Order: sequence, then structure tokens, then C-alpha cells
Amino acid sequence: SLTISAQLALPDWVRARGMAIYQMSLMGGSAAGAALWGQVASMTTLTTSMLTAAGSALLSTLLLRRQRVQGIEEMDFTPQKVLREPVATIPVQPDDGPVMVTVEYCVREADAKAFAHVMEESRRSRLQLGALSWGLFRDASQPERYIEYFVDESWVEHLRRFDRVTAADVQLRARRLAFHQGEQPPVVRRYVAQSLRT
Repeated sequence: SLTISAQLALPDWVRARGMAIYQMSLMGGSAAGAALWGQVASMTTLTTSMLTAAGSALLSTLLLRRQRVQGIEEMDFTPQKVLREPVATIPVQPDDGPVMVTVEYCVREADAKAFAHVMEESRRSRLQLGALSWGLFRDASQPERYIEYFVDESWVEHLRRFDRVTAADVQLRARRLAFHQGEQPPVVRRYVAQSLRT
């Protein structure tokens, strides 16, 4: 049931990678456990080692019985195709990059704290979708103006982001946009790193 829960907790695009880490953790735990309890057996007796291992397993089961792989909140990882992929007006090769994306929000002062909370969730989401880094800046001269940025490894990695969007990401995006003031949506800009070699 733990393996099934782990599979259900992962979105489609990263499930194979996540399950590989899960399997590696299981095998690594088995190897570390064998070394630990073997050392205990060599220092005491085989019976003491086996009884201690059994007692530790029972205690761990009791302490962790209320824990869930998916956490407190259920997330909908159903794939969504609601965002249009960007079209570059300059020649961009798939491996060109990194690519920096900026999103400009206009947020009322009264909503600053709630907006920061949603942006913390956005940070986790952007990084889970493959961003190398993420940040949020506030304009020193216009306090209602915020700039979110994140960096993808390459242009093709940036485009893959649009195939990884889930229903949970769409809901989070709607929560972000609810804070934005103005008739126009937030301004999104994409920058591709340029080589200075001539």
C-alpha cells in the first residue's frame, strides 16, 4: 500500500523518477539496516539484535501510523492543457538557455501578507516543475509592484513546463491572479541567455 500511495502522490511527468528514488531509499534502508543490526549482533548476541530490530520496527509503526504519503491536503494531478506555449520572435534553439521568466504583479498593500503566502506555494510549484531558481522582488519606489522570476535550464525545458501543468497548478495560478489589480493580466516576459563569445 505504501508503494501505491507513493505512485498516486506523484504527477505523471515525474512518477518514474520519483519511484526510482523511492526504490533506492528502500534498498538503501535495507542495506543500512543490515549493517546496523549486524554490528549490534557482533557487539551483543544475535537474539538481542533480532529482538531490538523487531521492537524498533513495532515502535516506528506505532509512531508513524497517522502519517500519509500525500500529506494533509489532497492535490489534483490531472494533466491540464490550458496555457499556450510561447512563440519566440528571435531564433531560439531547443538547447539555448538558461531561460529567465519574469511575471509582474500589482498587489494592494492590504493583500501583501496573503500574497506572500500564495507566492511561497508558487515557489514550491515552480521548483517542482523543474525551475533551477526562483525569487520574488518588490519595487522600492512602487510598493504595490512585485516581480516574480524563475529560471529554466533551456528553452526546451521551459516548453516542457507547459506539458506538466496539473489541475492543482491551475488552481494555484488562479489564486495568484486573484491578487493582481488592473484591467490587464500580469505582464510575462521571457529572456534567453546570450553568449558573449564572438
